[in-house]
Amino acid sequence: MIIDTHNHVGLAPLAQSLEVLAQKASAMGVVCGVITAGGVEDFERVRQTAQKLNWGYCVGLHPLYIRENWQADIKALSAFLETHQDDPHLVGIGEIGLDFYVEGLDRDRQEAVFKEELQLALRFNLPVSLHSRRALYRVLALMKEYPTVSGVLHAFAGSLDEMKQAVRRGLYLGMGGAMTFPGSKRVRTAAIQAPFGSLVLETDAPDMPPVFSETKKSSPLDLPRYLSELADLRQEDESVLSKALFMNSLSAFPKLKVLLAK
Repeated sequence: MIIDTHNHVGLAPLAQSLEVLAQKASAMGVVCGVITAGGVEDFERVRQTAQKLNWGYCVGLHPLYIRENWQADIKALSAFLETHQDDPHLVGIGEIGLDFYVEGLDRDRQEAVFKEELQLALRFNLPVSLHSRRALYRVLALMKEYPTVSGVLHAFAGSLDEMKQAVRRGLYLGMGGAMTFPGSKRVRTAAIQAPFGSLVLETDAPDMPPVFSETKKSSPLDLPRYLSELADLRQEDESVLSKALFMNSLSAFPKLKVLLAK
């Protein structure tokens, strides 16, 4: 059983309908996914998609799409969490964090928004799905201020030292399409050397395509091949690794247990 811990299914055009995707995914052992939002306008769409698929979802303000009037968006996020806090499909807050790769983004504004979202994670006792492109050092530093907030570092691509910091902090490391490229040395090194209990799989679908993608897009249907790739890299038994990753995913997003019990 495999869980896609980070994707944007339902927010972008698909090669097939949601129902067909869910059927194919289930047949391949992909039993659940976590759909993450980019901004306020996505909240209701991810909620409806998650309920249709019986998957989980996260809501948050992606650092690439933070608006000048971000205070109003934080209020909208807080109100949404308040309204839907008893929804078993609402499993976390995300995609949130920092992006220092794209030029021209206001870093101070990003950090202000991120801190507000971490406060909401505390208030609603929800894990976070973290974006940290070229900003992992700062994300880890800010997370120290919120020691009880758990979460997953989406698309982990940090150094060995940063991997060790994240593991000590109790964060999970998301492994996806980048891991399939032989040239992704930092990602593959982390995939090999990270502790068994700190890894989860993700697709970021339809983004972060794997090396074998003919469409230049990713899909939850790619997860079985990601599992095989990770097992090969780590030289571990695939079935044993699969069970560990499944349990890690449930620990990262505890409310998924309720969905899978349905």
